[in-house]
Amino acid sequence: MSPRDPTTSRGRGRTAALWTASIAASVVLLWLAQTRFGVQLVPDDLVLVDVASAVLAIGLHPIYAVLRAMRLGFALDPIVAHASGGTQARFDRAVLYGSGFVSFLVLLLLPFKLGEASRPILLARGRRPGVGMAEAVAAVGLERVIDGLMICAMLFGGLALAQVGASAGGALANVARFGQGMGVLFLIAFACALAAARAPGSWGRGVARVAAPLGPRGAAALGGIVTRLAETFAALLDARRLAALVAVSLVYWAVTVLQLWAVARACGLPLSPAAAAATVAIIGLSIQLPGGPAQTGTFQVGAAAALSLFFELEQIGGPAHGFVASMFALPLLGAAVMAVPGAVLLARARAAAPGNADAGAPGPDPGAPA
Repeated sequence: MSPRDPTTSRGRGRTAALWTASIAASVVLLWLAQTRFGVQLVPDDLVLVDVASAVLAIGLHPIYAVLRAMRLGFALDPIVAHASGGTQARFDRAVLYGSGFVSFLVLLLLPFKLGEASRPILLARGRRPGVGMAEAVAAVGLERVIDGLMICAMLFGGLALAQVGASAGGALANVARFGQGMGVLFLIAFACALAAARAPGSWGRGVARVAAPLGPRGAAALGGIVTRLAETFAALLDARRLAALVAVSLVYWAVTVLQLWAVARACGLPLSPAAAAATVAIIGLSIQLPGGPAQTGTFQVGAAAALSLFFELEQIGGPAHGFVASMFALPLLGAAVMAVPGAVLLARARAAAPGNADAGAPGPDPGAPA
């Protein structure tokens, strides 16, 4: 019997500890959703009172997935065009959509938001000119920041237009404070991206100077990464590309709100469009917090907190419980279905890529300086 590799044993131990902690966090949050808000995690009965709305909600999911996946093209297309000397006009669409469809399922399944790393990894492994890990991370990160700003706008716009329950004063104040805090963080991140985009080289050199204690090679490597991040910000923050990204993102979030509103109607929950927008925003902010696998716990707390602003959950009962359960299951099942064509697209892209014999290996970073 070969001796056990201590490195492998430590890695397995960390993985086990990570999953144990994430499951424990989910249990605590589910307990909070059940005891604090009275949500039935498994409804006694799930009644669809509006089948047409249920069909609409399901039919919207492929549109939602396509819009979600396509947006990074606005950042990656100019990078590929520049790095290829104009021979390639845009980032490979099979990798763009395939990585989006697959990574959303990974994001839902892995604990503590670790699945966020899957999209940049899949994009970088596409080995398209100029797009390495730094560029992929920058594009995904800036997309998340823009989404965060839109979520905060939906939160306060929805709450201003919706009819909030008379007994929701304290809860409303807590939600508003949480939204304000998250909004400030997103604004700071966006301001930093704007500043870096104006002078990528200066930011890279500044970071290299700060990192001088790491030695010449370490400082230069870190400075180069920051320069590449900032150059990606600059590509996406070009006025026309940013306007196009914002326009597509507005459609994406409108579809998200429409889907949630349709699920509410299907379950017999009288949620207004404004309240649906606020509910999407509160859930969106809640699931930004690290939690258990499949966003279990963070989703239920966010959904219950949102509904408690507009309804007395104990009085409305079944429709609210059915809505929370259905809205939790629909994205998870939809992501599982969309991951299948996503995997097919990625496989085809790898097969068609130059040097595909070694397509599964990490290979050199296409975005790194020569």
